[in-house]
Amino acid sequence: MSKDINKSMKDNKAKSEKGKVNKNVITLYVVLGVCALIVLTAIVAGINLYSKTYVASVGGTKISVAEFKFFLHQEKQNMLKIAENPDPETFWDTTITGGEKAIDIAKKKALENAWEFKVELLKAKEQKITLDKSDLDYVNAVLNAFVLSYNNDKSLANAACEQLYGIKLDEFKEIYKEILLRNKLLNKEMDSTTASEDEIEEYYNKMPDAFTDTAYRNNGEEAVWVKHILVSTEDKETGEELTGDKLEEAKKKAEELLQRAKSGENFASLAKEYSDDEGSAMYGGDYVFGKGYMVLEFEDMAFSLEPGQIDMVQTAYGYHIIKLEEKIAKGEPVSLRCAKEYWEFGTNGVKVAKYMEKMEEWKKDPKYKVVKNEKVYNSIE
Repeated sequence: MSKDINKSMKDNKAKSEKGKVNKNVITLYVVLGVCALIVLTAIVAGINLYSKTYVASVGGTKISVAEFKFFLHQEKQNMLKIAENPDPETFWDTTITGGEKAIDIAKKKALENAWEFKVELLKAKEQKITLDKSDLDYVNAVLNAFVLSYNNDKSLANAACEQLYGIKLDEFKEIYKEILLRNKLLNKEMDSTTASEDEIEEYYNKMPDAFTDTAYRNNGEEAVWVKHILVSTEDKETGEELTGDKLEEAKKKAEELLQRAKSGENFASLAKEYSDDEGSAMYGGDYVFGKGYMVLEFEDMAFSLEPGQIDMVQTAYGYHIIKLEEKIAKGEPVSLRCAKEYWEFGTNGVKVAKYMEKMEEWKKDPKYKVVKNEKVYNSIE
C-alpha cells in the first residue's frame, strides 16, 4: 500500500494498483458516477418484461432501473453536499435552477452520466477490450473485502451497499466489472493522448473551474499546495513500528533531508529519490488539499507555513518534511504554475479534458443516441 498520508487510510491499509490510470483520476470518475450495471433482462414464461425494467436505451443497450437508481443516488449525494446538507425530506421538491425541481435536475444529470458510461462500454466493445481472469479475481477480492468489513455478514454488507450506492451488493459487483472494463478503455485513450505545457495553459485559461478541486479538495475550499517527503517509521519487512536504533536512524535520515532541502537542493528530486510515500514520490511529493483530508499533525504544519518555508513534523506514519508552495484561497483555482507542475492538473488533467471533449463528439453520433422510456423514467424519484 502507498504510504499516503490521507487520514482515511489509517483505517484501510489495502491499496489497489489495478490499472495504469492514477488512483486520484480513477477516484474522481467514480465520485462523478461514471460507472453502470449490466443490463438486466427478465423474460418470464415467454413474455418479455424488459420494458418495465429499463429507463433508457443507448445504441441497442439498455440502462436498467437498477443502473439508473445507482447514478441517481450518486447525484443526489453530490447535490446535498453542495447545498450544505439541507433537509432531504423537503429539498427534492424545492424549485431551484431555471425553475426546475431539485429531483428533476438530479434525474437529468443521472441519465446523462449513465448515457456517457454506456457509450464508453460500447466503445470498449468496438475495440474488443475485455476483462481477463485477473480482473475478475480482483472484483471478487474487492467484494469479499467489503463483506468482511461488516463482520462477514452479507446481509449487513448488502444493507450498507444500498445505503452507500443505492443498489444491492450483487448489482454492485456487476458495476465493478463495468468499471474495470471502462478503465481499460480510458487507459488506452490516455496512453494515445499527449499534453504540452502550452496546452495546459490553454486549458487553464479556458476552463479555470477544472483547476479548482482535487481528490483532497472539494467545492473550492481553502487549500494548500505542498511538496512532501516521508521517512517511514514502519519496518518494511514486518510492518511493525520501528523502535530503538532503527527509529533513531529514521529520525536522523529525516533531519538530514530537512537540512538538504533547506539548503536549496531541488525538493522534488529529493522526494522522488528518498520519499517513502509511494502515492506522491514519483510526482515530486506534490499534494493539493483542504482541511480534514490529512492526518491532523500534517495538516496543522502545512497550513501554518508560509510559501517557501520548509519544516518537519512526526505522525503515526513517520517523519514528514513539508515545503509549502502556495496557499489557495476559498473559491479560487490553483495558480498556473501549480497547474503545470501538479500531476493531477497538469498532463493528466489535460488528457482527461481532451477525453471529455472526445466523449462529446461520440455522443453526437446518431448510433449512440439516448432514448428515454418515459413511463419508467417518470416513475422514479
